[in-house]
Amino acid sequence: MQKKRTIILAIIISLTSLYALDYYVGSRQNTYLAEKAALKKKLEQLAWYSLRGEIKDVTYAGNKYRVAVKFENAFPEEEMFIMIPQMRCFIQVGWIWKEVPLHDVDSKNVESQVMKLEGSKVVEKLIEVPFKNFEEVLPGYMHVRINVMSYIASNALSKDDIVEKNEDFYIYLKPYYSNNKTMLKKFTFTNNEIPIFIPMPPH
Repeated sequence: MQKKRTIILAIIISLTSLYALDYYVGSRQNTYLAEKAALKKKLEQLAWYSLRGEIKDVTYAGNKYRVAVKFENAFPEEEMFIMIPQMRCFIQVGWIWKEVPLHDVDSKNVESQVMKLEGSKVVEKLIEVPFKNFEEVLPGYMHVRINVMSYIASNALSKDDIVEKNEDFYIYLKPYYSNNKTMLKKFTFTNNEIPIFIPMPPH
């Protein structure tokens, strides 16, 4: 009888221990998942509210176009790490967008490089347009779409906690071979200065 009680007690202790262990593991797992969800939400807020991008400037570089894209942490009190954004460029031809070559200006602009975004950072690229049959939505100008894929992380070494931000910037771009006198007959610009590019809202 005593032996039977001992066995029953051992079984009860074993089951209680297993239940406690299961509860502990489950509790830790739930805490981990909650922390991951909170971190992802924070990163999404950083990506869509704190990270600001814009086409800062465009200049001519021979028969190419040097475009400067500025990225800024609008709320610098929140730490943000981003990879050098990946970019693609498209020109409207008829009703379609045709991709054109985009080159690095500086070999140091390695796309896998991770940086802490404090204040602002300007990334420059060279746009090459090997054709002239573009759609003139605005007469004399190319309709350009620059697609930017940014990767935002919680720290410089993070590989798992990353959020992607995919956005498009639109500009009207004046070809380097344009005849300014002809364009001045079509448009009225301040001080007769014809802008190389005209920013456009997302569309």
